[in-house]
Amino acid sequence: MHTLPALAPPSRAVETARLLLRLRTASDPAPVHEQLRALGPVLRVPWLRSLVVTGHDECRAILRDGSFIHPDAGWRDRHQPGWRAHPAMRDLYSSLLTSNAPGHGRLRATLAPLFSRGAVAGLRPRIAELAEDCLDGLAAVLREGVADIAAEVGVPLPARVMCSWLGLPEEDAPVLTGLSRRFAAVHELSPSEAQIADADRAQGELRAYFTPVVRACAAGRGHGVLARWIAAGGLSEEEYVVNAALLFVTGFETTAALLATVTRVVLEQPALGDRLREAPEEEVAAAVEDVMRRYPPAALLSRVATEERTLGGVRVPPDQLVHLLLGPANLDPAARRSAAAHLSFGSGAHYCLGASVARLELAVFLPALLGRFPALRLAAPPEAADGLAHPQARRLLVTEYMPVGVF
Repeated sequence: MHTLPALAPPSRAVETARLLLRLRTASDPAPVHEQLRALGPVLRVPWLRSLVVTGHDECRAILRDGSFIHPDAGWRDRHQPGWRAHPAMRDLYSSLLTSNAPGHGRLRATLAPLFSRGAVAGLRPRIAELAEDCLDGLAAVLREGVADIAAEVGVPLPARVMCSWLGLPEEDAPVLTGLSRRFAAVHELSPSEAQIADADRAQGELRAYFTPVVRACAAGRGHGVLARWIAAGGLSEEEYVVNAALLFVTGFETTAALLATVTRVVLEQPALGDRLREAPEEEVAAAVEDVMRRYPPAALLSRVATEERTLGGVRVPPDQLVHLLLGPANLDPAARRSAAAHLSFGSGAHYCLGASVARLELAVFLPALLGRFPALRLAAPPEAADGLAHPQARRLLVTEYMPVGVF
């Protein structure tokens, strides 16, 4: 174990810990992000035995520096004894999402053609159909008064899009959604033993679902992205099963969070919604990017230093765990000077492969929502986000505003 350098007075470490805890219950994390950023670009959190990085330049440097790697099996063996007993952790840390070179490059090369601009653009008509279908369901519930837009659109739309794209039956979306939510708990900064145990059970069910899917695709009986990916070969059955499950989980979780957040922001600011309703596609896209900048769907990324580095004037020794907080980093004035306006989809070798899919879903969904429901308003204050690494409000209650005197 390495002794952390004295980065700051104890009061700053305590304040950092207090603000991290506040993020777990904040309905709007942006003010907390600003407070964290004001404490400094690199902060000590002794109870996590780690450094927290809030500066944009520092986060971007870490993401693009090959000497900072995902906490791999060797690191976890040294620092988290017993982790191998959890199947969810074993699968997560052998997947594309958290693998290191050279394995990461090999896995990513097999998937990259499926995320080409042309391949993703071909999804637009189906996304539009699914969005209208979900909005039909929302309209039916709204006729009764109050609807949960997360349940009617924010969850089913990205789940059905992922099923359609991957080549899975859309009727399986609710089951896969539930398993995804349970498995995703293992991403959290300090999951409880109960959460990890439930994630293990969900991982077992995901494997049981995707193993026959992968075998059918390998035998030429599948369709969609999974069938094309598996037909190209190059990976083992184990690698296809693990990464097929993670494709659904990450594609669903990220976009579900963004749909809920974008909806909340435009409903909290009716003038913004009114402007975007008549705006060209480029202006809508710019507004969505600004929301993603302030509310990243994957808000925390972890890396380990393999070589000594200095960040924000702070020495980072080898084997040191660092947590990157992308919300504060995106609010850093330095982010405005960067060619990459925000880090919400990462940077460098691990830049999110599915970023273009998420952007396309939002580009289709938001104009459709604003066009069909000009009187939509929040029916209750937004609930606190659930999760620090992947913050997401589970409910967003809405209603249609009717001015006094209109019958």
